[in-house]
Amino acid sequence: MTKTAALLQSVEGEPLTLLGVEARGTVDGLLTELEVTQRYRNGTPVNIEAVYTFPLPFGAVLLGVDVRIGERMLAGVVVEKVAAQARYEAALDAGNSALLLERAGDGLCTINLGNLLAGESASVCYRYAQLLDFAQGSVRLTVPTVIAPRYGTPVELAPHQVPSTDLRAAYPFSLEIMLRGALCEGRIASPTHPITFARDSGAVRVSLSGGARLDRDFVLNVDELPAESLVVVGRDGDGYVALASVCAAAPSDASGQSLRLKILVDCSGSMGGDSIAAARRALHRVLESLTPRDRVSLSRFGSSVVHAVQSLLPASTGTIRRLASSVAALEADLGGTEMESALSSVFELDREAGAADVLLVTDGETWAADALVARARNAGQRVFAIGIGSAPAESVLRRVAEATGGASEMLAPREAAEPAILRMFARLRAPRIAHATVAWPTPPTWTVSPPVGIFGGETVHLMAGFDTQPAGEVGVALHPAGDSAPIGARVRLPQELSASPTVARIAAARRMERLPEAEQLALALRHSLLTALTSFVVVHERSAAERSTELPALRTVAQMHAAGWGGVGSVREFAPCPPPPMSGSPGPVRMDPKRVDMFAVLGSLSIASGKHAPAAADRPAPLAGLLRTLDRAARALWPDYRLPETLDELEQAGIPAATRAWLEALVREGHEERYVVRAYLESLAAHAEHLGASRQLLRRLRHLFRSPDDCRPLRAAVALALEPGDARIVMRALAALSA
Repeated sequence: MTKTAALLQSVEGEPLTLLGVEARGTVDGLLTELEVTQRYRNGTPVNIEAVYTFPLPFGAVLLGVDVRIGERMLAGVVVEKVAAQARYEAALDAGNSALLLERAGDGLCTINLGNLLAGESASVCYRYAQLLDFAQGSVRLTVPTVIAPRYGTPVELAPHQVPSTDLRAAYPFSLEIMLRGALCEGRIASPTHPITFARDSGAVRVSLSGGARLDRDFVLNVDELPAESLVVVGRDGDGYVALASVCAAAPSDASGQSLRLKILVDCSGSMGGDSIAAARRALHRVLESLTPRDRVSLSRFGSSVVHAVQSLLPASTGTIRRLASSVAALEADLGGTEMESALSSVFELDREAGAADVLLVTDGETWAADALVARARNAGQRVFAIGIGSAPAESVLRRVAEATGGASEMLAPREAAEPAILRMFARLRAPRIAHATVAWPTPPTWTVSPPVGIFGGETVHLMAGFDTQPAGEVGVALHPAGDSAPIGARVRLPQELSASPTVARIAAARRMERLPEAEQLALALRHSLLTALTSFVVVHERSAAERSTELPALRTVAQMHAAGWGGVGSVREFAPCPPPPMSGSPGPVRMDPKRVDMFAVLGSLSIASGKHAPAAADRPAPLAGLLRTLDRAARALWPDYRLPETLDELEQAGIPAATRAWLEALVREGHEERYVVRAYLESLAAHAEHLGASRQLLRRLRHLFRSPDDCRPLRAAVALALEPGDARIVMRALAALSA
């Protein structure tokens, strides 16, 4: 496999740190296991910390991570999140190299590779598993590769985890997947990449052909399949775990079900170009699928929501013609992706007339996932989402759909819309499944509940734990609302145990969703799982001669521009050249390192008394905005600050008179003035974390305030001198330095 280094530079003029990504894996039945290798190189003359946030598929379970630095291969271990961060920071403080892999949010992870020396290369290899779903004769595999820009503020992400986009970045991508089992007999195609495939000992090897880049998700569709069930039993510590992926039959005829359908289409700026064109094609196919007995409305949204009609209208010929005209005129011209308020407005349309379903067509590019899910869950209306684009936010859309009992389909720009629309209408018209019952052959010690939204002809993943090996059949019955007869399916558990621990780890990840936090942590540590409470950490102890004496410079690995996103470029060609920078587009703030007197900056600020440092959730918006600039200040300016060293300089910085009087009293007691001043600044720095400072800034503060022994006895006394608002004063000064 050819390893081609990226020769381009970032918009900051620095060599690109990520050289390329390679993926290899297998799909056995419905179980996918993929190994992804990211190759890094430090092309700068200083040691760096490479930080890269990347996507995982929805529901994927990260199984492990290894890092190769030089000739050494090191395996990551899972520890509690706070302990992992402490180990990572301690390694960097000691001049060693370290890797921290942390969860960053919905379907996102962040690699932190600290103290990669000048000219040094490293490879990070992570492995994950995922259960695929059989849906009405087809299986879809998605390997996400890029995070498109999202609307809003990523409040759940730390500053270093927030992804950015560089229009000049170009990262090579290669992939090879072995299909085994029933998938080998289907029709194999990719709507996103040119592929080659060849049969090999009862399997099919699928590979990318041509030069691929990390500018779009890889999608593989396998169609024309018979219903397939996956049944596995394996060990789970001293017990056993069973996975039964069961496919109950679809209703024989649901065509008589009339619909009350509210269509909501995203017309925000991110949908420009390929996405809005794909949305128009999909919606025309939706309108063609309606019957005169159905009722329908059409709304579009961006920063605001516009209703083409104010209520659900009968889907008559006149109504369809009117709505088709509106669809043909759709453009991505409504600004930002205010999805929550748009959904709220659509939920209220004809609410008094009874139950209805919402068909949401969008790229899902918003950071407000939790609020969106909560709003949708409480609305009492099912949401069926069609994700459009080369890198839709699938995790966001699937969470919204599953929380309401709906379903989701993803649609790539070059992909035919008809199969996805037909599957969606089959779900919409099918009798609603009120609940499912599962009968295991042996009473289980624990089970994973089926999802809220269940549809006949599609996979239901059932999981349970046992003290002894279960034998016999497991049955599932889907009970439609009303008097309809249940739809059932039964499968037999295998006698042979699986030697792989993967099923037990997937089941553990699914179990966590409804457990108390303490039990979640214990289960994650037992099964070595990456969660919101745990992280993977690796420490590479270097020889004394190799250890770095300087803190690493932050190098954030930017995302490639997602193909076709926002109307820039198109995926009409499989391997487009990276588009040139947009005229007038905002780029990273450029800052020339220079010596800055911190007390001079402090003195230039408007000082107002206030309350003590608030919790992150209570920070006023202006301060939160200032704090987001601190990373750039820490990277570009520190350690070139000249901090105040005298009481006069502190007074020039604007400290309250009462604070100066307290500090003067300490000097009169015999403490050296510069130590009193330094202890005061150190006490203020302790507030940085509570004010939401980034990890890089906290690291700089920690190094800057390594106080001599003479300063340590002063800390408790100086802390008493802090006036309300002092911490904010210093933090605002730090933010102002990056302006």
